[in-house]
Amino acid sequence: MSPAASIELLADSSILPTGRPLFIPDWATAFTATLTVAAHINRLGKCIAPRFAHRYWDTVTACLLTQGIDEQGNVVTRQALTRAHDGALVLGQMVPKDVIADAAQLVCLVDGTPAAQTTLQGLTQLIDATIVEMSQYMTLKMGDLVCIGSESNLPLLIDTTTELALNGQKVLKTKIK
Repeated sequence: MSPAASIELLADSSILPTGRPLFIPDWATAFTATLTVAAHINRLGKCIAPRFAHRYWDTVTACLLTQGIDEQGNVVTRQALTRAHDGALVLGQMVPKDVIADAAQLVCLVDGTPAAQTTLQGLTQLIDATIVEMSQYMTLKMGDLVCIGSESNLPLLIDTTTELALNGQKVLKTKIK
């Protein structure tokens, strides 16, 4: 299985810790979020061989990766800044990687109503392949996150509460302000 088509790097300030509200910035007319799974890197590694990649991550979570949308419904043209703003990655609670086995079912509720649902098949192999590819160009460090996105996007609306569950286990609840 090949790794993700594109790799984006986000600053530490892009991570919004679990339990904090997401404040929508005013530099775009609207915001959407992509449902993603994040794997936590647990050891230092460079040029990691495929057979060892599974050793470099230990926990996963569901998260929201936000981006700004302009008046025409397109992603704001400054893509790197759009995805890397402060609080762009709303992170859920980490759970052991055996929770996902080989597939991750992501369910998103907005104010208690189902808003999006997706299943990522072959997720462990995709995370491993992404780790192998990334480690060819940079050193992965303890605490880094590798995010695998889905095709599910949802609009972020002010004064709503968004919840995410990963394979039936609730990992995130955040207020959109």
